[in-house]
Amino acid sequence: MTGYRIMAGHLTGLIGSVKFADLKVRDVQFALGTLAERPSSRSVRLARMILIQAIRNAMVNDLAVRDVAELAAAPTGEPGQN
Repeated sequence: MTGYRIMAGHLTGLIGSVKFADLKVRDVQFALGTLAERPSSRSVRLARMILIQAIRNAMVNDLAVRDVAELAAAPTGEPGQN
């Protein structure tokens, strides 16, 4: 659970000011690309999954129209890590 909270905090710092309805694929690509500079590939995949789940929840509540995180590819993290 700690890793989840850490990644959620990083995501909030990177794109937390953007409303779900205004979120673009390029915003997600930017956030994931920034995260890929530091943590492992597994952490980047976790961050992407957090975004996908959050956007799907927003879609259920009519706060978003499409899941832009699903359209963004997860970049590879630092070499030598998971």
